[in-house]
Amino acid sequence: MKKYTQIIADYLSGLKYEDIPEEVIERAKLVTLHTVGAAIAAVKTDAGKNIIDITKSLGSGGREATIIGDGAKAGISNALLSNGTLADLLDWEDCSFTGHPSAGAVPTGLAVAEAYHKSGKEYLTALIGGYDVYQRIAMAVQPSPERFEKGWGLHCWQIFAPAAIAGKLMGIEGEKMNQLLGAAGHMTPIAINLIHSSFSDFYHYTHGLTAKSAVECAMIVDKGISALMGVLEEETGYYFGVSDHCDWDWYDKELGSRYMIMDLMLKNWPVNMWIQTPMDMIHAIKTKHHVDPDQIKLIEVSPFIPERSEDSPADGYDSMVAAQFSIPFCMAMYLKGPQPGTAWLDEKYLRDPDILKMASKVKGVGETSLISTNFNTFQQGSYPSYTMKVVMEDGKVYEEAVQFPKGHPKNPYTRQECIDCFKLATNGLMEEEKQDALCGFILNKLESIEDMSEISRYICI
Repeated sequence: MKKYTQIIADYLSGLKYEDIPEEVIERAKLVTLHTVGAAIAAVKTDAGKNIIDITKSLGSGGREATIIGDGAKAGISNALLSNGTLADLLDWEDCSFTGHPSAGAVPTGLAVAEAYHKSGKEYLTALIGGYDVYQRIAMAVQPSPERFEKGWGLHCWQIFAPAAIAGKLMGIEGEKMNQLLGAAGHMTPIAINLIHSSFSDFYHYTHGLTAKSAVECAMIVDKGISALMGVLEEETGYYFGVSDHCDWDWYDKELGSRYMIMDLMLKNWPVNMWIQTPMDMIHAIKTKHHVDPDQIKLIEVSPFIPERSEDSPADGYDSMVAAQFSIPFCMAMYLKGPQPGTAWLDEKYLRDPDILKMASKVKGVGETSLISTNFNTFQQGSYPSYTMKVVMEDGKVYEEAVQFPKGHPKNPYTRQECIDCFKLATNGLMEEEKQDALCGFILNKLESIEDMSEISRYICI
């Protein structure tokens, strides 16, 4: 059998900026802007304030990086505890259909590039390579539907994106990169279902913890360790800990010609991936028909997705994550709440009577579509189709059907749409002049930047 760990390690070690197509570089910039916007939007939330306070209590020293939004410096791995958590808190960053690599990838790339004074080109190269490593491993070890229900390892393979990126930027190559993948594999948690079934907000913190652990692994390997090679091979069995089988071909098929960052979906809304399409549809109906939310009698959304389509609880939601993963709640927030952004993490809305009344009008109908059975669809580059029917009090009916939500690779953002989403996320937190400066830095100047420590001037509010 092929030595997949070394194949991936050699690919990442040898990846050069000059070999990467222009459209892939452009996608890396858009992903960076989108993720930084999601992180800044979370800074003023209670959870955002908490993780920044924790980070500051851990201290600084050694190589340091900027806490996104706050602007303070912290030791590089401590900064990533904040930045990785912030990037995921609003559930507004990317989705790769296997998890949220950008929550670790972008903060790690920016922090390591800042702390080690790397160039913008080096940052972009590492980011693109990190997605290739992450997505190939994640696709290979996706569990069967039966194993999925016992515990999906989303946060188990999350570490490979920040680890690969940190290693690339630190100059780790060849067999040492193989060892770094081994270290990352051994730092993955056990795949249990509680974090998903309980809808705990600890789910968001795992992204910061993963990024912190990944860069610490890279530092340890950089200093030197013994053995720990071949973590992805059958005999060493990384996949046994997180799955019940391995699709080996995913590790190296089209390696070097298919860039996995191009398969990312950039979320148009600060909600779970499965709710992006319903949000696009209600937005289209409301905009086209000038719908008055108070005159809506019923909203039907198909297909029915367990743990996403259930009726809104009459007494409200127990956690913000449960709300973020609820189609009725998210649509009610769009129709009756504030504009998308920081306020969407205000817990007062979890039991707000107006929000809950609107949410009670949203019903999941039609064929049941299990999350666990859709990964073959994602691996083939497709996406489930949705339909929506809005019935008004006066009897009027409006309908919409969408397959690929805005931000999906088959319905991608333009550069201007990405800027608009960034400004929506950071509205009220950054002055327009600062918004424009950050957009310009990432989208227009990154390739010419010789020292990424300059980023610290742009990512504070």
